[in-house]
Amino acid sequence: MTGGYGMELEKLRTELLYNVWKLNKTNMLSVLREFIEGESAALWFISAAGASITPSQISEGIRVSRARAANILRSLRSKGYVEMEISAEDRRKIDVVLTERGRRVLEEKRAYFLGSFDRYIEVMGEENIVELNRILRLTAENQDRLQFRKFEKGEEHQ
Repeated sequence: MTGGYGMELEKLRTELLYNVWKLNKTNMLSVLREFIEGESAALWFISAAGASITPSQISEGIRVSRARAANILRSLRSKGYVEMEISAEDRRKIDVVLTERGRRVLEEKRAYFLGSFDRYIEVMGEENIVELNRILRLTAENQDRLQFRKFEKGEEHQ
């Protein structure tokens, strides 16, 4: 089965799965994950808000479950990076504020993250990064057509 592919579909799929699996085992991906959905993402999002923000806004903003956001905030609070207070406007809500310590740690993490990506660009080369950006943009633009989702037992898949 080739379906218009230069290589056999099974070979393309196997190589793609293997390379994604290998990439997932790299340190680069754990650093990236931290800045996409971890404590660093939450710090960055809170900082960008410029003022207080609610836990649900953080959950939505960094696209993690409310339970995951609560765990992240609990950890950030225990480290002294954020403070959580009852909202003055609505006593049913909690406001999250970045502390000065949190701001300093965020700047250190941000510098580390950007330096890591600068090294990646240096190693991979400008031409390859331009191509990678093109492919990532194409992937993001086609999310609806790709329809990746978690497998649920008993679900029919096409």
